[in-house]
Amino acid sequence: GMTTTLIVLAATMGNRYGGLKQPESIGPNGETVLDYSIYDAIQAGFNRIIFVISRYFEDDFKELIARKYEKSVEVGFVYQEVDLVPAEKRNPKRTHLWGSAQAVIMGKDVVEGPFAVINAVNFYQRESFELLYKKLHELDAEKPEYIMISYRLANVIPESGGANRGICELDENGLLLSVIDRPGVERISGHPMYLNELNKWVQLPEDAHVSMNMWGFSPAIFGCIRKDFDAFIDRSGKDLKAFFTIPDFINGMIAHGEGEVMSYETPAVWMGCVSPDDKIQTILRINEMIRKGHYPARLF
Repeated sequence: GMTTTLIVLAATMGNRYGGLKQPESIGPNGETVLDYSIYDAIQAGFNRIIFVISRYFEDDFKELIARKYEKSVEVGFVYQEVDLVPAEKRNPKRTHLWGSAQAVIMGKDVVEGPFAVINAVNFYQRESFELLYKKLHELDAEKPEYIMISYRLANVIPESGGANRGICELDENGLLLSVIDRPGVERISGHPMYLNELNKWVQLPEDAHVSMNMWGFSPAIFGCIRKDFDAFIDRSGKDLKAFFTIPDFINGMIAHGEGEVMSYETPAVWMGCVSPDDKIQTILRINEMIRKGHYPARLF
């Protein structure tokens, strides 16, 4: 049958000095958020998983994380490194990876047909993967049309403390106009708020659409990201604090009329491990889902 590829951005799960940061276990048999995402993706129909990782923790990642998936799905690896940018274009002190947009480019030579992209650390849930899979298969691979799965803001605010959230602006047809990263979004006296540049609290609507970095692309995207990434390096390669994220790329692409992104809303309620409170809530919710037969007690 047809191959449907999911690219998992996992290169920031470790670094060249500390090696791999093992994800926290939240399931009854030590399962992690990533385990649930891979399981959900397979259930939704994805049959090939490509991990974008770093060579610095490659062995640990393959041994401790990816090996358990290989019986259930085709698994591959590509590598994101600082030194993929020519030495003369970057700051010699640079150790941080260049951002999630570069990570996507790494999949270029291993992907045929439309593909999906997620972060390794977000718990997206089954219905989101099912929606992504369905819409991905409706994509016209010849056109620069892409998809984003959006979440309702009310569904993605942590139990305690703030979290970065990509707040989306959509037109009346559900086409994405922009994704603006708002740091420290939290509930203040019951309302979703964030601190703006002037250190003032600004209220956000409960039903604002939020990007959790869950995308569907056709391969036409690669040339466009490559071009924009190279322009970013020419501009900012020497700046140690410069990053080029998927939202940065998407915003530029939309602004220049190079592609359209349709947003589809998932009903899923976010689960996370930002704080100990979140983690407890997540563990309780997973136990409940296992009890209802939504997940097996042991995933892999």
